[in-house]
Amino acid sequence: MTAEQSLVDAAVDERVAGTQTISRALAILRSLRDAGPDLGLSEIASTAGLSTSTVHRILRALTAAGYVSGNSAERYRLGREAFLLGMAAERGLGFDLVLPLLREVSEATGESVNLVVRDGNEAVVVLRVESTHPLRFAQPVGTRIPLHCTSTGKTLLAFSADPKAEVTALDKLERFTGATITHKRELASELTRIRERGYSVNVAERVPGVHGVAAPVHTKNAAVHLAVAVQGPDIRMPADRIHKLAETVIDLADRIATAVPAGYQL
Repeated sequence: MTAEQSLVDAAVDERVAGTQTISRALAILRSLRDAGPDLGLSEIASTAGLSTSTVHRILRALTAAGYVSGNSAERYRLGREAFLLGMAAERGLGFDLVLPLLREVSEATGESVNLVVRDGNEAVVVLRVESTHPLRFAQPVGTRIPLHCTSTGKTLLAFSADPKAEVTALDKLERFTGATITHKRELASELTRIRERGYSVNVAERVPGVHGVAAPVHTKNAAVHLAVAVQGPDIRMPADRIHKLAETVIDLADRIATAVPAGYQL
């Protein structure tokens, strides 16, 4: 091997090692985001799929940089820099402009309104305005929800590039209530209906007594990765009101589409 080739190989090894370290650091941050907020070393290692020695080494760097905060008992949570990064992302994605729109619809309908983003075979709540009624469905920001039995999830499937392929790729459709769709052929038919009418409804398919109606957010030059929904208890959202609210939700989705930056993969 020539000296020149040795230098090239060393540079490649360094790039690979650096990429691996970044991937591991991101896995640790995701663990603190999803399984936190207060985790010990072994818990982080387990959720991130890393050795405790590797986690300890990377945590020291993340803590020094302010992305992780640790205490004397060696419990860890996301730090100030992670918070500031999230706030910057919220502004950059236009979510600071979207929140007032959600609040407006929540006040007009009296129900909770949430915006979700697709994340693989799940959706994640990224913005939420709660109803002021004492009786309401709690679904805080960061909640992960299944696709096959929620109004937003079915919306994301229905308005994907290939709904049939999406259904085929799903794992077993878990039953949550007696109304949950558990057969893929039935789900495919439901997605066709959703795509035709432009919105999706959920009548106690995931949580008994909770109804919802959702619409896709069609951003320019990007696939549908966002959906917005109005949710509430069945006593305030019977079937006839759900479909009446659809027009409101579709209008909200259109207004959200103008607020988020065009062309970005969310």
